[in-house]
Amino acid sequence: MGCGSVLGDLFYLADSLLQAPTPAGNSRPDAATSLNPTRGGGELLAQLYNMYGEGQISEEVFTALQALANRGQLRQADLAVHRAGSRHPRGPRMDQEVTNALRGIRSRLNQLAEARKGSERVLSNLEARTAEMAERMAAKERAARQALGEGDEQIARQRLAEKAELSTSRARLIGQAQALRDELARLTDLRSQLKAKALEMEAVLARGELASLDPIRDAKESA
Repeated sequence: MGCGSVLGDLFYLADSLLQAPTPAGNSRPDAATSLNPTRGGGELLAQLYNMYGEGQISEEVFTALQALANRGQLRQADLAVHRAGSRHPRGPRMDQEVTNALRGIRSRLNQLAEARKGSERVLSNLEARTAEMAERMAAKERAARQALGEGDEQIARQRLAEKAELSTSRARLIGQAQALRDELARLTDLRSQLKAKALEMEAVLARGELASLDPIRDAKESA
């Protein structure tokens, strides 16, 4: 998306992947947002994800503004109101921004984990189905050979035609299974990137907590 924030880009990619129909033709019911960049305005949507990725807005605010974008009602003024409140990066404000970003990461990680479970279930069913169809094709082949041995060419041709239909259907299922494997690979890569970002955010918060300690004051109180 190129919205100027690495984390914002990752959030956008996650939402895009979660909203995309599965190779089996079903849309995912567990995504938090509904992306419609054309209707909502690509530039405004990019700015929205940029603000979200930088922690300038909370997940609740992002969800509300993204709903406006999806309806084509998001305005530059809507973003400006929230952007103005984040222009003074004092300590507590910075902590809040990091916390907002971390919440966004954890939300996407949970959704991607659920999506992975669903894709793995579908993939398992597809693989079982293709294996079953391969057995049925082999049975049709044997039946055709047997019919030829018995001199019944009509039955042999019928069984071979049935085998061809099964082969066509099986090829489509194999294609869907491969598409799911590709999707799972993308999910895995995206989750790895988000987990790395989460560790960065946690480290920032930990450093902030350490920096807030006053060793001189603590020493006086313990004396």
